[in-house]
Amino acid sequence: MLKIPWGRLGPGATLERFCLSDGHHKLPDITPPLPSGQPGKLAFSYSGLHSSIERYIAARNGDLDAPTKLALARAFQAAAVSQLEEKVLLALHWCRQNGVVIRDVVVSGGVASNKFLRERYG
Repeated sequence: MLKIPWGRLGPGATLERFCLSDGHHKLPDITPPLPSGQPGKLAFSYSGLHSSIERYIAARNGDLDAPTKLALARAFQAAAVSQLEEKVLLALHWCRQNGVVIRDVVVSGGVASNKFLRERYG
């Protein structure tokens, strides 16, 4: 939706690379309403987050300058990671309540390679 060229990368890696770009401009303070994705439930979907960004772009007829694209990409990435964090914490809480002992949590796949996420947990 942001018309960021993928090249040889997939969408997640492309978004992350774009979010890490400098921007060279003051970014607009945009805060489109981004849902947290079924709060309090062990259900997971980024479709609401995707739809919110899509509606934001459509309301502007797809006409976004580079700083706005970067701000949106960063907002999306932060909201996606926040949703992931909330679901992991909710799952750990459920396990504790049900006597399931968790010693380790492993994140794998493309999400695990996201630098924004990894830097939050070292």
